[in-house]
Amino acid sequence: MNTAFQILRGLIWAGLLSAFAMAQSAEDPAKRAMEKIEAAVGERTTTAERALEAVRWLRESTDAKKQGNPKGALDALAKAELLATDAEESQQSELIVALLRRINDERETLSPTPVPLATASATTTDENAVRFAPRVALARYQAYREPLSRILIEENLPPELLAVALVESGFNPLALSPKGARGIWQLMPATAAAYGLNVGPSEDHRTHPERSTRAAARYLRDLYARFGDWKLALAAYNWGEGRVQRALAKTGARNFDELARRARLPLETRQYVPAVMAVWAQLRSNGTTTR
Repeated sequence: MNTAFQILRGLIWAGLLSAFAMAQSAEDPAKRAMEKIEAAVGERTTTAERALEAVRWLRESTDAKKQGNPKGALDALAKAELLATDAEESQQSELIVALLRRINDERETLSPTPVPLATASATTTDENAVRFAPRVALARYQAYREPLSRILIEENLPPELLAVALVESGFNPLALSPKGARGIWQLMPATAAAYGLNVGPSEDHRTHPERSTRAAARYLRDLYARFGDWKLALAAYNWGEGRVQRALAKTGARNFDELARRARLPLETRQYVPAVMAVWAQLRSNGTTTR
């Protein structure tokens, strides 16, 4: 049977069975069962449609690879991934997870040894920052750029803040750090929860691109309001706002550059902020963000 139709059938039947089981314990079984089934079918059909569209882009990627067009193949994979991860985590069945794994497997065949973007250092220049990014990260950026830039603009923030996501995760919604930061914006559980995201084993909104972007935007806006400077706000995003505030108070420094010169920030943070600012400048100079 065609893989796409297997995905469609699996998603819809999973929704029907789940809804029916929940409805049987209700006060009015027949009426509530129908309501639950109708709601589940609507949700699962939407998810299934996204899955089918993701499968189509996966095939487009395969065709592009056969035609010797790796950039086109990566662009198609990024679009497939965006569609597959767009559903609520509670709606992402094993079939969706399998689809995401297939996408990752295909990506590895196209970019087997990507250069980690996090290796960009304080010596990175505006001109070469994005050039050093992995091809996969740039392909994902192209897929996410428009919808996520729109959210940043709605939150009265510069769309070039997508540089943070590019440096943090390469726009991988499933990225998970050893410390527990997750998603495109690498939000820690406490921060995510503080900004309204559900964080749990069965539902983690940090993996949802648009939800996590809304939360990260509000967090970054609060950091900027607190420190009045984007470099300090980014240092706080990386190292923690309390630590940055204590470093400023202890040293009497007024800005990030002074803290960095005096080695009052960890090396990771001293490298992280210039890397983000370099990508920010490149995005602005190239006019690649939506305004």
